[in-house]
Amino acid sequence: MNKENLLNLLINGTSTFTIETILINMSMSIILSIYIYFIYKKSYNGVVYSQNFNLTIVMISLITSIIMMLIGSNLAISLGMVGALSIVRFRAAIKEPKDIAFLFWAIAVGLAAGIGAFVIAIIGSAAITIVLLLFGNRLYKDYSYLLVVKGDNIKCEDINNILNQYKLPFKLRMKNTTKLYAELTYEITLKHVNADNLTEHFYTIENVREVHIVSYNGEVSV
Repeated sequence: MNKENLLNLLINGTSTFTIETILINMSMSIILSIYIYFIYKKSYNGVVYSQNFNLTIVMISLITSIIMMLIGSNLAISLGMVGALSIVRFRAAIKEPKDIAFLFWAIAVGLAAGIGAFVIAIIGSAAITIVLLLFGNRLYKDYSYLLVVKGDNIKCEDINNILNQYKLPFKLRMKNTTKLYAELTYEITLKHVNADNLTEHFYTIENVREVHIVSYNGEVSV
């Protein structure tokens, strides 16, 4: 291969896509991205489900497939694509770390579908689903809560005694006090304990004014 042929190979590439190939790649990308769409919807554990974000996952997969078919092995287009994408700034805040994983999943499926690596995309998606089934439910089995107790001169010992009676794992996260007032925040795991019964038990402590039990995702600022 002479220099001219090598240069032509780097610039023009060798990958050619027929209409049939394009349709097959796009169809596989659509099927797998819709699969991710339903997996995300079923495995979502937050409070407010975002339909727009889930639709974005499908779009990212399709767009990635198109980009991969455009680039192929064409060096000129690939460099131009890198330059074009480098000026894009994404400002959307992603609150859940698991959402980032779904975005990467969609990108991976789009990459695989774009180059025709359907087996990798299918087996990889199946493996990710198995991981979600095995560890997703386990993660939220013993869901954590924040227990906030407010009152006049309440003591940690009184709260600890009740939590020990119910055999609940707990950890004191915050203690705000004044001369006549105290606010105690605990991280607890309710397991099979009834929240109403636990709340009523706290009100038996003298000077307890308010009791709040709030679910959270395990992240607390201290």
